[in-house]
Amino acid sequence: MKYSNEQLINMYEKMVLSRVYEETAIELLGQGRIQGGAWHLAIGQEASQVGCLSALGPKDFYEPTFRNHGLLATRMDINKFTAECLCKETGYARGKSAVVHVSCIEDRILPINGILGAGMPIAVGYAVALKRRNTDSVVVASIGDGASNEGNFYEAINLAGIMDAPIVFFVENNGIGFTNPISNATRAQDLSAKGVAVGILGVTVDGNDILAVREAMEAAIEKARLGQPSIVEAKTVRIRPHAEGLSVETRDPRIIEEAKKNDPIKRYEKILKDLDLLNDDKISEIYSKMKKQSMDAFEYGLASPYPSKESICDISLVYKTLGGDLA
Repeated sequence: MKYSNEQLINMYEKMVLSRVYEETAIELLGQGRIQGGAWHLAIGQEASQVGCLSALGPKDFYEPTFRNHGLLATRMDINKFTAECLCKETGYARGKSAVVHVSCIEDRILPINGILGAGMPIAVGYAVALKRRNTDSVVVASIGDGASNEGNFYEAINLAGIMDAPIVFFVENNGIGFTNPISNATRAQDLSAKGVAVGILGVTVDGNDILAVREAMEAAIEKARLGQPSIVEAKTVRIRPHAEGLSVETRDPRIIEEAKKNDPIKRYEKILKDLDLLNDDKISEIYSKMKKQSMDAFEYGLASPYPSKESICDISLVYKTLGGDLA
């Protein structure tokens, strides 16, 4: 096995935290304790997301999508992140960004863009800035299958190729953009092949195999350090509708049932059990720990105050989290 036992268990714990955090959001939405509309959940996509983020080095940057709630809870301070999701004063941006624009330079998390696909050219800009400063850092820019059909994406991959930008475009293909199946949006069988048109490489992997995703991302990141941008596509399926409280499920129920049979967490559990790293008691212990951590974070956010008028109107604080070495 390429990874240490500690790394293998750490990835599992992050997958479980991502799942349980988002399930807790569903629970609280059902109770009316938090509001719906902005909760675009990634239940069923934990292997692709955690596999991707686990591949980054300590100096690398990640640009998320709006469907990264659970993932960001594993990377950022979970209390501050949750408070920001709830637009509270104790959040990363003092409640001004919510989840749509949350960022933290110290955690190497770049701002999410509220316009689908529009973050890709900006991510290339970050990568070029890092290159010009002679760092060996890489930007990993995440995007969904639907947004990969936007013109911004094509412009970004073309610009990245021209400028030898240290960037990896991570396309998380869950098969549907909002309510539009991917077969209605493109004839490309593998979205990683879109790089051929602009001369950059691409690879497609099973997005429900966390080890395959991590290995593909590690290889792509090392190429990016040498000025070779590329696309990594992870094929997966989301279990929930497009957004909680905003849309209903439009897919054939059989698609969801098949996806549940291919649950990435269950698949990874089998691997870890076969390696004698996990048993049923340990699984229960991890789930209980992550449930408490998630619930504590939401309680922290719910108990926190909303931003004051003075804080909201202080223009000097609007972009404060965008400081650091990219300022």
